[in-house]
Amino acid sequence: MSQRTVAIFVDAGFFNRIFAKKVDPEMAMDPSELAKKMWHYWVKHVDRKNGESLYRIYYYDCPPLKVKAHHPITDQMIDFAKSDITQYKTRLHEALMRQPYVACRMGHLSTTDSEWGFIRKDKTHNFKKIIRGEVDPKEINPDYVSLRPRQKGVDMKLGVDITSVVLKKLANKIILISGDSDFVPAAKLARIEGAHFILDAMGRNVKGDLAEHIDGLKTFARNLKSYPDIA
Repeated sequence: MSQRTVAIFVDAGFFNRIFAKKVDPEMAMDPSELAKKMWHYWVKHVDRKNGESLYRIYYYDCPPLKVKAHHPITDQMIDFAKSDITQYKTRLHEALMRQPYVACRMGHLSTTDSEWGFIRKDKTHNFKKIIRGEVDPKEINPDYVSLRPRQKGVDMKLGVDITSVVLKKLANKIILISGDSDFVPAAKLARIEGAHFILDAMGRNVKGDLAEHIDGLKTFARNLKSYPDIA
């Protein structure tokens, strides 16, 4: 493989939390527009001027919640299948699948291992500040509180796909957008097989052994506050 072919692997739970907070903190953007901005961020990792080409973008997430549960603040029964959050995430997944070269790889949500938390954090909706008594619980907006089950199967799919792409010589440059040290085995194998392994930790500190088994760090997250509009 003479020219550099790039495969991009996106840990959605990690990427969305940082990207959306900077680009669309109020969740006011249409999902199709957000999907385009996400795609344009990812393809920045492909250096076309120096002959690189994109093989595929793998996006790892879980389907939205579709269970019923009592809200911890209002005590109202919530049907998450009909919630605005579920509808928004469903539309986002559909929009992403329409983007060029994108493959959405879905895990599943645990029905037993879950807890309530904030959808987006701000000065008021911050668990640590509430514990310290710096925020009046009455100021909490119930719409900012949601059930947050743990994802299952996502990390495994991501690791297996990196291994498969590298061993089949489908790409010789791997971009991983994540901050999870669980991907150390996949990173080590990619480098042993001769692929370059670049990590985009979105400006966050790299945890664990992952920093020792990559060929470099590269991110465009610092420019997200002034992210340009896309026609």
